[in-house]
Amino acid sequence: MGVPGETVDERRRALSRRPIAASVLLAGVALFVWLYMPLPAPNVAPATPENCVELRLYSNGYHSDIGAPAAIFPADHPLRRLYPEAESFLIGWGDEAFYRSDGADLLMGLDALIPPSPSVLHVAYNAGPSSAYLGPNADAAIGVSREGAQRFVAYVDRALVLDETGAPIRTSDGKVVGRSSFLRTRGSFHLFNVCNQWMARALRAAGVNVNARAAWLAGPLIQQVRETGRAGCAVIPPSTGSG
Repeated sequence: MGVPGETVDERRRALSRRPIAASVLLAGVALFVWLYMPLPAPNVAPATPENCVELRLYSNGYHSDIGAPAAIFPADHPLRRLYPEAESFLIGWGDEAFYRSDGADLLMGLDALIPPSPSVLHVAYNAGPSSAYLGPNADAAIGVSREGAQRFVAYVDRALVLDETGAPIRTSDGKVVGRSSFLRTRGSFHLFNVCNQWMARALRAAGVNVNARAAWLAGPLIQQVRETGRAGCAVIPPSTGSG
């Protein structure tokens, strides 16, 4: 029976909307599960006091950069050739147009999410002083093993686009005057591959067990890092044997 006063057409429209609503609900649940379902921890040796390289994640709540010692990159690496005097690098990734802007144009930011758009790597030396451009309100030291550091370098290498001489392709000056560059990279920037998701995948490559899928903002990402119990090399507890 229908609702009193309800016409046949109204009843049909109501019934036709039910499968649509159910499909939307199912898609939402599937998306939530995909985003937050626990993933296996990276299969990378953990840091120890004798085997530790310190990375540092900088966050301003919205965007994150990572500082890495220049020494973990091979001597002839494109980044070391670009900045041979650097003791460390500050590395970030993002949408080419929005990253190069002052970040005030929200429509440009939305346009970066849909459809996919070209990406760039932002590289500056040295990490500590250069991080001032970001205006960080939080940072975290992250001790990784030498294996983790090598995997981090390999992750950066997969992103970089090089010219015929093996040098990075510089698209423009970076945000730190006289000491940074935007470099051409592979991969598109979009809703499911934003700057902090890229950074979270870099951390997972280094062995840090964070959820990259849901890492849309830098504040929650740095909180994830802290919840893993990761610490700088100076405070990593000695490993304990079983006997």
